[in-house]
Amino acid sequence: MKKFIILISVILGILAILAGVYFAWLQTKTILKPPAAGQPTADGSQQPTTDEQSLVAQKLKIISDQPIFNYWIFQRAAAPADETVSTSTPANNNKIFYISQEGKIFELNGEGEADIIAPDPIDNLRAVKSSFDGGRTIIEFGDLNSPKFVIFNSEKRVFETLPDDISAVTFSPDGKKIAYLERASGNLMVKDLASVKNKTTKIMSLSQKDFDLDWISTQKIVLAPRPSAFYSAAAWTVDIQNKTISSLVSATDGLIIRWSSGGEIGLKFSVQSAGRKGSLNLINSQGLSEGDLNFITLPDKCFISEPAMYCAIPEDITSGGILPDDYLKRAIHFEDSFYQIDIIQNSITEILASTDLSLDAVNLALNDGRLLFINRYDNNLYSLEL
Repeated sequence: MKKFIILISVILGILAILAGVYFAWLQTKTILKPPAAGQPTADGSQQPTTDEQSLVAQKLKIISDQPIFNYWIFQRAAAPADETVSTSTPANNNKIFYISQEGKIFELNGEGEADIIAPDPIDNLRAVKSSFDGGRTIIEFGDLNSPKFVIFNSEKRVFETLPDDISAVTFSPDGKKIAYLERASGNLMVKDLASVKNKTTKIMSLSQKDFDLDWISTQKIVLAPRPSAFYSAAAWTVDIQNKTISSLVSATDGLIIRWSSGGEIGLKFSVQSAGRKGSLNLINSQGLSEGDLNFITLPDKCFISEPAMYCAIPEDITSGGILPDDYLKRAIHFEDSFYQIDIIQNSITEILASTDLSLDAVNLALNDGRLLFINRYDNNLYSLEL
């Protein structure tokens, strides 16, 4: 009898553990979906009325004095040694820089007011990528097949040169190094920006050279494919210390991954059916799924951090056009609403509903309690009070 009771206890214990694992699995697979119009939001409140939407819309402002190509935030104040810099609440005295569509660099000194910093234009702008603190910014320009790169130092207001024969560049998480791919050789190189001699180290040679780079942790660089719905491509990670390469995400069409500033989580977009049906997932730094999102937007339309992620979500992303190609080519535009997504609680809250003003938001960032973004309809820089 005693043995029977012990056996029953063991079985019940195992069942309890399995139940806990099962419900934990359900929690990680919780699907997030924006509430339908007129339905309660995640916190139980109703959707905003027309008057409430009008009040929220008053918090929306254009802060650039002209259409821009891109912008970045320079966090000038360093945190004390015993504190951690927050990715969601930057210091109030941050400076906002932007590069105009003509390739001139400006510093915002107020809403609708800016001082020109670099008056000589940079022709044929292609992309802008800043370090986490905005202290340095990589500017890509020139021909599509043989682009050039230069670094702008936000603190010293000067340009720093880069080798001519490179195809992709990225900053280390602390902004003190860069990694780049040599176009001809396929060598992945790391350059120390902080050392006097700018020491350069070869990590490995790659046979495939058409990658973009994301340096997501101290020792890990992600090799990301150029996104297109017309071919499948995989993402890989390079271990800098061990000089090894491993698979991160298996081959899929239209693959785009955007990472949080610390590289802990990424937002992965992919497509099926010739770019007309997309999926959106949260992944960790090992490429494993952390949750499926039951809405579709593009990673460039989200600011990714923990616990809160902010996204501009189109009302209809499936009608017309092939994703992501047509969107990246600016052949199509969307009408966005804005949401805050709590990754830990798996909840979603509307910040700003679609308004009479057409908003197609990209390059979202947080600064001093405001959500910044570029509106693709007019290319101005906007701020939305949270």
